[in-house]
Amino acid sequence: MKRFLFIVLCCAMLLTVHTAQGECCTPGREACGRENCFWETPMDITNEEAIWKMLTHPMTVVRGDPRSQAPIYEKPDKASQVIGEVTCDSQGVHVLEVSDTGWAKIECYSSSFKGSEVEAYNELITGYLPGSLLEERNVKTKFGLVVDKFTQRLYLFRNGALLDTLLVSTGLADEAHPWNETRSGEYVLNTRSGAFPSEKLICNYGIRYNDGDLIHEVPHIENAYGKNYETTEPKLGSRASHGCIRVQRKRTPNGINMRWLWNELKGQMGTRIVIWEDWQGRQLSIPDDALVLYYNPQGGENYHCANKCYGVRDEYLPLTQFTYGELENAAFAELGACPYCNPPLRATEIQRINDAYAADGE
Repeated sequence: MKRFLFIVLCCAMLLTVHTAQGECCTPGREACGRENCFWETPMDITNEEAIWKMLTHPMTVVRGDPRSQAPIYEKPDKASQVIGEVTCDSQGVHVLEVSDTGWAKIECYSSSFKGSEVEAYNELITGYLPGSLLEERNVKTKFGLVVDKFTQRLYLFRNGALLDTLLVSTGLADEAHPWNETRSGEYVLNTRSGAFPSEKLICNYGIRYNDGDLIHEVPHIENAYGKNYETTEPKLGSRASHGCIRVQRKRTPNGINMRWLWNELKGQMGTRIVIWEDWQGRQLSIPDDALVLYYNPQGGENYHCANKCYGVRDEYLPLTQFTYGELENAAFAELGACPYCNPPLRATEIQRINDAYAADGE
């Protein structure tokens, strides 16, 4: 209940921008007026030009060890209450003003982890820290990553355009484990950590971006038969992790998965990754009925967004075309969305999500 009230309160204060898709929330709730600022760029993945400018714009960070956090104070005074934390070197902050006394008023999502003295898990806070700690850092400009906790997708940009979309699972928090919430905000990739264990799971291709938070391949369990993904892979597209971002291993029609990211991002540490919060009030657009989809008329279980898909054996390719508007017809009613190529959800599923996230919903 505490988190729900916090979300509703913040949503009421968020900046709202009019776009081609209608009203669109921004990641922050205060304005600095700077161009290409993450905090004031609408969370509208269809505006590729604006997203790319934001992804490649310099970012303000706090100097320090990237495995440590700096305190954020309620007032411009170190004797005041600490209301949040920001990870040094890799987490961006929204600088609102710097006073003559040297204190900076900033906005960010608190990077409190399990065991933190400040229990402000992913809270969007406005507070103060010494301006002398701040510095601007340039980011790599070949790639950029957008993770949307609302759609549970990773949007991969390369050289100014959206290249592909991957299924993810972000953190699944509850009352007993509030620290499992994936921290939203802006970051840079900073370390290629590789494979690591998480309880009984093995997580391959880990890339660190926020102290204990990494992007990595959807985890597996190793047994006598090899790698088993049965407990984790079906959850992609929904919250499931302990805070990290799990990324699909099945290749999209472009051949992209977490392994591809691992290989292509070698030498690209310093690439920006932004994480959008799933604020109450956000809504998904329902695709046009004329959108072309594909299926296997010889008994396939899924519908697809491309006529060739790694989830379908070569002898059944190319796939047969139909339209989004026909999805609810009897011939296609039992088909599921392909976990390789990630076609749009059914209109009924989108409406269910929109109802749950309606501005006056709970």
